[in-house]
Amino acid sequence: MAAGGRRFVPMQVRVAVTGFHAVGGIMLTLALMALGVLLSGMQVDPVAQGGTGYLDFVLFFNAVLFLSPLAGVLVFLGVRVRRGEHWAWLASLVFWAFAGTMTPLLAWVLEAPVSLRYVPVVCAAAMVGLLLTPQARTHCADLADD
Repeated sequence: MAAGGRRFVPMQVRVAVTGFHAVGGIMLTLALMALGVLLSGMQVDPVAQGGTGYLDFVLFFNAVLFLSPLAGVLVFLGVRVRRGEHWAWLASLVFWAFAGTMTPLLAWVLEAPVSLRYVPVVCAAAMVGLLLTPQARTHCADLADD
């Protein structure tokens, strides 16, 4: 324990939790924007204008399936990882592995822009790399409190 009764949180965990909150905030913002577009009525129809249905899918996925609960879970996991809870650390590794594999596959199937294939992979790899450092593993170790 550090002074004041607070547990020391390694820098790697602090950076990862900041990333959790940033990605969660971006996901929530996108979900709210998509919901606003869907509620206001689509003024642009890419399919009717010779484009792809990618924008329609993204709006549906963000607004109808609501990425906001997923963003909330991500922020919740970040808070729990900062506290050093082992189950949250494991769940975070699973989440980032899922995001790092499924997002580029989905972007490839939907013929999305190339940046949407690489940015999630880089973010997920950075988060997993930070969570797998010895300091983060020690901070989130499943130790019995005697």
